[in-house]
Amino acid sequence: MSNILSYRIGSLKKLYLPFAQVAEMGIEGLELVWDEDTTAAQVKAALGSCKLSVTSIQVPCPLEDDNLPKTIGAQAAQAAELGARYMFVSAHAGEKMAKAEAYDRLRRVGDAVGGHEVFLAMETHPDLCQNGDQMAETMKGVSHPWVGINYDTANIYYYNEKVDTIEELKKAVSYVRGVHLKDTFGGFRDGKFPVFGEGIVDFAAADKVLREGGYTGAYAMELEGGTFDPSKPDELAEKVARCVAHLKKVGIGN
Repeated sequence: MSNILSYRIGSLKKLYLPFAQVAEMGIEGLELVWDEDTTAAQVKAALGSCKLSVTSIQVPCPLEDDNLPKTIGAQAAQAAELGARYMFVSAHAGEKMAKAEAYDRLRRVGDAVGGHEVFLAMETHPDLCQNGDQMAETMKGVSHPWVGINYDTANIYYYNEKVDTIEELKKAVSYVRGVHLKDTFGGFRDGKFPVFGEGIVDFAAADKVLREGGYTGAYAMELEGGTFDPSKPDELAEKVARCVAHLKKVGIGN
């Protein structure tokens, strides 16, 4: 898999757009939100003849849950059956858990997913992966070959002030195991994420850093917020297509 373009499509029970329509846009991969009772067989059946691959799945990652390695290991088996290379998670230590304990628990999760050769990719969120420095600190603390970062090109601005997404990416690129492409106007805590090309993210520059850093996985478009409303499918489809067109214009997904 070499930097194929993917789309975060929601869950099998609640798709943002039909699979076939997504495939027609030139998108090759999908990120699926994984419901508890979803199975790989159900996903394969729903995909049918659509030439789409599942590149990643999103699963819960409550570090305080002692049963997490068993639970997430079973989900990793489903991901592996679909050919997904990483599991997208939002993981937090919280106020009550010391970082050393969080690191230890992440190592156990890494053992569980690594047995299926699926990476755990931690989203650009507080309080373990808020920015490039914190990502590097966490990855050094965890030090597990199957635990890495899901780098979000816009969340960096949402959770931090006076930052540049390309410079933050450089600090953590060696740990990147998943990517969310998302545009932003750059405001702190600004949840309005625009159509690609209307914000400030230089996707070509991000692609250059990722490629030079050795990342060969999927680029998942995470199109969220009020701009991308799943309750208005025709409007959503038009905006997704515009995002794809912008990426292709700058050399991504061609």
